[in-house]
Formats: sequence, C-alpha cells, structure tokens
Amino acid sequence: MTRVSVLGMGLMGSAVAKAFIDAGHEVAVWNRTPAKCVALANHGARTVWTPSEAVAWGEVTVAVLSDYRAVEEVVTSIAPGCAAPGAVFLNLTTGDAAAARDMEKTFASTAMTYLDGAVLAYPKDVGGTADILVSGPEAAWHTCRDVLVALGSGTVHTSEAVHEANVIDTAATGGFFCTALGAFYEASAYASHHGVPADRLAAHAVRFLDLLRTDIPEGARQITSGAYETDQATIDTYEAAVDLITDTIRSIGQPAHISAGFLANLRAAQAAGFGDRSLAATHEVLRRSA
Repeated sequence: MTRVSVLGMGLMGSAVAKAFIDAGHEVAVWNRTPAKCVALANHGARTVWTPSEAVAWGEVTVAVLSDYRAVEEVVTSIAPGCAAPGAVFLNLTTGDAAAARDMEKTFASTAMTYLDGAVLAYPKDVGGTADILVSGPEAAWHTCRDVLVALGSGTVHTSEAVHEANVIDTAATGGFFCTALGAFYEASAYASHHGVPADRLAAHAVRFLDLLRTDIPEGARQITSGAYETDQATIDTYEAAVDLITDTIRSIGQPAHISAGFLANLRAAQAAGFGDRSLAATHEVLRRSA
C-alpha cells in the first residue's frame, strides 16, 4: 500500500483518485475548491488543504489540473523541503512538448523527481483499460510502476525523454482520434441531409476500422523505410476522389473543413512530386513544413 496524493478533482482527477483507492492505496485529494473533494472523501480519501500538505503526505503525487500554468502555480506554492527525498511527482495534465520540458526544469530545484504523462482515455476507462503514458527518468518509473498501473492496463513508460508522452497524446488523441471522430460527424451531417440516418452510416463506417488496423502499421513501416511505392492507391488517386467528395459536400452548404484540409495535404504532396506514391508520403511534406 502506497500513499498517493492527487491534485485536481475534475472529472479525470476524480477518476484517477478513485482508481488508486480501488487498488487499495491510501489516497489524499486536494482541489482549489474543497467541496469538489467531498465525493472522494466519501469514497475513502482524506482531504488535504494545501499542495504542500499533499506533497508532504504522499509518496507519489499525481496532478490532473486544467493546464501547465496551473501546475506551475501549484509547484511554486509548495513549501521548500516539505517533500521527502525520492518522492515522485507525476503530471497528467494535457500540455505540449515545450511545457513538459519547462516543467522538468521547474522541478529541478525541488526534492521530487518529475515524471510527465498523458491519459489517452475517457474517465470511465481509468482503472480499467485506459492507456496511461509516462515519460521521464526510468528509475523513477520503476519506483512507482506498481502504483501507477492501477490507472489502467495500458500504463506504460514511453521514454526517458520527458516530453514524449505529451507528443504522443497530441498526435494520437488530438491529431488522429479527435479528427477521425470529427470526420464521422462531418460525414453524418452530409448523410443526414440526404435522409441517411447516422446509425445506418455508422454500420458502414466502422467497417473501415479493419482497414485502418492494417493501413496504419503499413504506413508507419513506409515512413520508417522511406519507400513509398504502391500498387494500390496513389496520392493522385486520393486527390481526385477527395476533390470530388469535398465539392459534393460543399454543394449542400456544408463547409467540409476536414476533407478540405486533407485535400490541401494531398495537393501539397503532389506539388512536391509525390503524386505517384502512397498516401504515407504526405508525411514527408508535412514533416518538412514543420
């Protein structure tokens, strides 16, 4: 049993605290608005009143706050010397690579070891099948691994590079999942205009998930090798199809933002001379423009 302090009792922070409690750990919770701690106190957590008290009590402290600015405010408010040497602070707040690296520097003056992380899941999945990514010193990860796995079966250490968890979160959750989900709702709006209900469209859309399971790893292999030859569908093929699709969606008054963005990427790849290559070659153009 380990003493774990959780900072931030929003939907995700509350789910994180509950997962630790359910796993048998002693848990303390803190929030700027103490009333938000009541539900977790009723579930067995102790309420602490300051971040300093939370850090002093916990062997592992986990922050799930609104943004990195809020985390920095909390960290700079912690009384010097209150954290025990070797204590681990895991920040699961959504941010970016630069914020993660800067936060690591902020912790350099404390006795705590900083780990940065990301939750690739909904609150309902925390404590179950959630993917929790952790980056930073591997030794610190090994120290608290048995505690952190309570957050989800997909809890893994990604790298010693402290920013990697946030990079994967931005890319996988924001760049891929959220955009893919948004594309479905763009598609469902178009289908609805023509009298096709969303549930009927969904039955066909999910069939493409099997294609994604094979196309994505294959695309990653092409990116790694730099070999983009294909005998299936070239960028030119995609561009012609998506051009027609975008015009069709716009013809009913929809802006077609997502398909139009994809079309722009395809045309950039064509302009760079990749028209006869596989779709994965768009990676080269986008990487160069970054």
